[in-house]
Amino acid sequence: MEKILLIEDDNPLCWLVERILGKKYDITVFNNGFDAWCWLSEGHRPDLIISDINMPTLDGIELLENLRNSGLFQDIPVVILSGYEDPEKRKQCQHLGAFTYLVKPFEPRLLLEIVQQALTTSKQYAYA
Repeated sequence: MEKILLIEDDNPLCWLVERILGKKYDITVFNNGFDAWCWLSEGHRPDLIISDINMPTLDGIELLENLRNSGLFQDIPVVILSGYEDPEKRKQCQHLGAFTYLVKPFEPRLLLEIVQQALTTSKQYAYA
């Protein structure tokens, strides 16, 4: 079962994402980027990361920068969640290699489709 790391400080949204993806994927949840980074540093390696952009202690952009600058995690696809459309933040996330920037609220079906696309694309690059 593929593993997804969800980093989101909104507990109801965590519950919703777990309901949407939990039947098909193994979901690990953290409420801030720092705790998630510590978990990654312990040797855990998810197949995909879904991260909120605005969080206390290591926000989504800082986390994305750390992932891209690391030798171990730079190839993990990242879906950024944001509570608002911000063209500059979107551009910054794309420049840092985020798979996509998804604005909340979103359709559950859309999240599932994006996750499937990110995982499929990641596998294709791994075997290329």
